[in-house]
Amino acid sequence: METFFTGDASQRTPESVQKEIRRTRHRKEVPLYIFAIVIGLLGFFVMMLFQDDFKDLVQEITDAILEDGSLSEFEPEEITAVLLGLFGILSGVGSIVFLLIVSLGALYKTYGDQLSYSIRVSETNFPEIYAKVQEYTRLLGLKKAPDVFIQQMNGEVNAFTAWIPGRTFIQLNAEIVDVAYMENKDFDTVFFVMAHEFGHIYLHHVQLPFIFWSMLVNLIPVVGQTIFGNLLSRAREYSADRVGQALTGGKNERECMMLLGVGRHLYKYANIDEYLENITRKPAALARLARWCINLLASHPIMPLRVAALLDPRKKSGHLL
Repeated sequence: METFFTGDASQRTPESVQKEIRRTRHRKEVPLYIFAIVIGLLGFFVMMLFQDDFKDLVQEITDAILEDGSLSEFEPEEITAVLLGLFGILSGVGSIVFLLIVSLGALYKTYGDQLSYSIRVSETNFPEIYAKVQEYTRLLGLKKAPDVFIQQMNGEVNAFTAWIPGRTFIQLNAEIVDVAYMENKDFDTVFFVMAHEFGHIYLHHVQLPFIFWSMLVNLIPVVGQTIFGNLLSRAREYSADRVGQALTGGKNERECMMLLGVGRHLYKYANIDEYLENITRKPAALARLARWCINLLASHPIMPLRVAALLDPRKKSGHLL
């Protein structure tokens, strides 16, 4: 199966790369994000809808206290409603503020972890990766290059992007960087992983507005976090993959998926063509249902859907369900 991103990636301009990203971004990502904002605002307006009666009742009780200090004319249920309403407002606002503080604290802790246990990529530490950081920053028109750190994670093949006020940063697990400097000398696969992480930065997936609205939706029991939150997360992963393709010219995307599937030592031995044949076959109905359920509850698209989207010559958005 042939990829649809061709040409010399080194000849790409910021304009062509960014145009390509706009054209291939997952078509459901922005609508889902807007829906998250609407749900958050709807919750706020619903709360405000009940505020007029609540404020009138509070005013009546306040006037009674100021006039004669007596609440005898009010039913106990009315006083209880006021107390519960005040408690609800304070709890709601306080919970949001608390969650924001906790989230920022966790992000700063993550950044502190990088400064404490990782090695920062620089002109003298992993200069090949540093040069690619500068290239991707230029192509995406970012005002400031993100910090990139490398940290060994006891065999875990992974990478992530995070944000703190005024700074974004990327962690590449050493188990991924190994493939560039050890037996395979495969820089292109590492660059695709890093380009995917740049996608999250460019599309603002890790900045405060996205975090805030996603957090509000996740407060909805079961459906919010387990289903809708993961639906939005899968859409943004597809979009970040497209950024990775735009930055690299689609180079080594298949190897990257094999790396995630079987690890840094075996991925070069995986028969990609056979894997692609297997994922295009329809499994039995029960197996399809099991795979659908796994994907429904996953923050990232399952590998068959993700690989199929990466290699789709029609540039269609990947399947969310």
